[in-house]
Amino acid sequence: MADYAAQAPTSAGTTLTQRTGTASSDTVPAGALVIARNTGAGSHTLTLSVAALYDGLAVASRVVTVAAGAAAAIRVPTSYADANGRVPLAIDGTASEVTYWIVGA
Repeated sequence: MADYAAQAPTSAGTTLTQRTGTASSDTVPAGALVIARNTGAGSHTLTLSVAALYDGLAVASRVVTVAAGAAAAIRVPTSYADANGRVPLAIDGTASEVTYWIVGA
């Protein structure tokens, strides 16, 4: 598992670090924008685990499906964060077929 930081955009441009998907739940910062690209032949699901409890009940994880050859922009709500401000991100199947970038607000 890796804890990835968000990269801040600037008016001069920021070179973003491309991450490779993982099935083992890397974490991203709450409030970030994740731009995910599926390079595989089939769809992939990305799961953001929600640490919040409402009225003592667990909240379901957010599952986003990215079609083959498509890209998705996923805002990571701050309400999903654990006590460290992190949100686990897991990718199904051949996770290396999904690459993603993490952009700060």
